[in-house]
This record gives sequence, C-alpha cells and structure tokens, in this order.
Amino acid sequence: MPVKKVIIEKANRLYQLPPDLLSFTRHEKKQTLLKKTPIIDLARFDWPVRMDSDRTPKAEEFRAAGPEQIAALKEDLAGWYRDVHGAKLNPIHEIFIGGSIAQSVFGLALAFIDNGDIAFVPDLGLPLYRKVITACGGEAVGYSVSHKRVWQPDFERVRTRLGRVARLLFVNSPHNPTGAELSLKDLDDLVWMASRENIVIVNDAAYQSLSGRPVASLLAIKGGRKIGVEVGSFSYGFGLPALPFGFVAGSREVIAGLEATVGLIRPYIPSYYVSLAREAIRKYPTEGLKAARELVAGSEAEAGKFMNTLGLEPAGMDSVPFAWARIEKRARARRAARTLYRRGRILVVPGNAFGENGQGFFRLSLTAGAEAYRTAAERLKRKRNLLETEETE
Repeated sequence: MPVKKVIIEKANRLYQLPPDLLSFTRHEKKQTLLKKTPIIDLARFDWPVRMDSDRTPKAEEFRAAGPEQIAALKEDLAGWYRDVHGAKLNPIHEIFIGGSIAQSVFGLALAFIDNGDIAFVPDLGLPLYRKVITACGGEAVGYSVSHKRVWQPDFERVRTRLGRVARLLFVNSPHNPTGAELSLKDLDDLVWMASRENIVIVNDAAYQSLSGRPVASLLAIKGGRKIGVEVGSFSYGFGLPALPFGFVAGSREVIAGLEATVGLIRPYIPSYYVSLAREAIRKYPTEGLKAARELVAGSEAEAGKFMNTLGLEPAGMDSVPFAWARIEKRARARRAARTLYRRGRILVVPGNAFGENGQGFFRLSLTAGAEAYRTAAERLKRKRNLLETEETE
C-alpha cells in the first residue's frame, strides 16, 4: 500500500527568529574550473586559543564531572569574583556551572518566559537574545543602543508601562559589536530601576577579561546579585580553548530557576573541562588569555590600516575582539558588504545584522589575525573608492 508523504508545517516561531550573523555573508557553494581570488574572511569569529598539544587527556577524564568537582570549581570561581570584582558569592546557591553562553541564555528564557511575556533586548545587539525569547513564546522588545549616545544603552522604554510587565532585561557589557562598557554608576542606576520595576537583569559578560582593564561587574553593585545574574565563558574569560563550557552567577532565585531547566538541556561536562577551568582560574590571567589579547591587539593595529585604505572610520572601543567601523557617508551596510565581497573577495558582517541601528557600519573580527588584514589592505590599495563607487552606480 503506498504511503502518502506527510507534510507538517513548521511552528510559526521559526519564521519569527532573526537570521544568524553569518547569513548576511556569502560563501562558495560550487566548485569551478576557474581559479578565483582566495576569500579573506574578516567576518567569522574564531577563538584563537587551542588545546595544548603536549597534554593528552586520559580516557577517564572524559567522564562526566562529579558533584565534588563541580563544587570545587564553584568555590574557585567565587574566589575569583571576590579577588577581581570584590563581589561576595555563595558558591552553592549563587553559581551555576553549565554549557555555552547560548545554552545558559536559552535556559534562563525557558525558566522565566511564558507565552506573551515581554523581555527587553538591546537594539543594537546579538540576535541570540531575540531568538531565545521568541523560541519560548515571548515578545522581545528592543531598547536603543545607537551612535547618538556613543553606544550607551537608552533604557527610557524600560521606564514606560512595558517595564511594569516585563520579566527579563538583557544587557551586554562589554557590548558586542561596539565594545561599549557600562560603568559602576550605570549598573547601579540599572539595578535601582530594575528593582523598582521587578525585572531580572541578565548581563552577558563574555568578554569582561579580554581588554586587561578592570571592567565593572553587575555582581559588584550593592543589590546586584539580588536582582540579576552575570553569564560568562571559561574560554573567553580565562583563556581556555573554545569549549561549550560556561557559568551563571548571581541571584539564587534566578539560579534555582535555571537549574530547574537543566533536565531539558542538560550539558555534558567532562572532568577534563573542570580540571582545565580550575587551573585557569588559579593562574589568571593565563598564558592563553595573554596570547589572545596579544593577537587581538596586533589585529587591531592592522585593522586600522585596512579601514583607512577602505575609507572606514573606527567607531567602537577595544573591549571586545571586534572592530566596529563606520562606512563612509553611512552607506547601506548590506549593500556595501556585498560590494566588498564581489570586488575584493573580502567577507565582513554588515552592521544591520545586529539591528537597524547598525545601518551604515561593519563588524570586523579581530581573531582573523594581523596577516589577514595586511593582505586585505594590499588587495584594496587601488580600490580606495570601492564602496563609494557602488553607491553612485
């Protein structure tokens, strides 16, 4: 008997999800006989720290970490917060050890967002925050992050009636892609406002250790760990290789809610990961973190020359492994990125991939390395007016 093909419509939320950052860039799909100019990828973020080739983990180290190991890691992390940020945390109730930042952010949304609930997200910001809220049936409402305020967030919308019914407020300090940071005063004002409106703050602090300068922590603010949490990565924060391994620290009520969702998205944490993290915390800043800082600094210097060649203007801060560049005459970002690829075979992320306030800007990944930027600048020496020419066609 013939079986009829079953056609099932996808859930409507899938059509509402914002596109990924790299969906705005082009990639080769077909092989051709003609030899083309190699692509220079200045768009993709590739964390530069690699596994130590001199150390081969034993088979038993890939078994799941036990409760005692996780508890010891929490103690070490609480000590790091105390020494670096002056924040006192209860390692048992105020620290959660889990998977990647994306997994932790999704877990927080699952724990606190029901159908129709409102959450505030930065606009300009990573699509991740909108994605997790939409996937949980909530409504993501953007608050402005624009060049008019030098990329500092405008929380005026949070003070409206929407703020009285919102559940979560996502912030990102240091901010991807601009590198803007919230000061202790900014965070203190934010904590006061969120406590008045009964909103949980979620600070994505992935790159708080990268610049080498002291960066304000939400948990160092009086009342900060009562009203919110900070999400971090052991890779970016402590110079480990790119592992899906991170933490959430802060409010014990929020941590309890997150732990309740772990059964749905339980991460597998090998004992080897925990050993690496504990060693990295004790040796902070590690050689891996120092090497990443050095690579980013070297790339930043060459990226400046590349931007000058192309007529781009630096518009961000050096707190993140990205360069945020203003396109001459504020040309349309996606069109300019397409032109750069077609004429120079160079990939960048157009700023409007992060929201409409990114129109007229590019994001360049500083993990591409200094040599990639030197090659890109050399390729464009005779095409200084490349982007401007496209706009006048």
